[in-house]
Amino acid sequence: MSNILMNRTRSQIIRFLLRNGPSTCGQIGTGLRASPSTIRRQLTLLGRAGLVQRSSNQFDASAEQVQRQVEALAESLSAQIMPTVGSSPMN
Repeated sequence: MSNILMNRTRSQIIRFLLRNGPSTCGQIGTGLRASPSTIRRQLTLLGRAGLVQRSSNQFDASAEQVQRQVEALAESLSAQIMPTVGSSPMN
């Protein structure tokens, strides 16, 4: 999984696509009141992370794929934060 920090615009785009289904960049921008360049830039990042898919001129997000990415991120963070079993505590 690609690590992608979620900012407000990216999370709004994902919520928009989950609510409205496949949409063009223009439709997303209008719905979120954001410039087309901002939406395109964020869609590119979301696509690289596997959170958004593009077909023709429309973008879409799958609730299942978003959930898998969230779970993988939580697992990764947990592994980084929680010490491994059998490791000695730092004093």
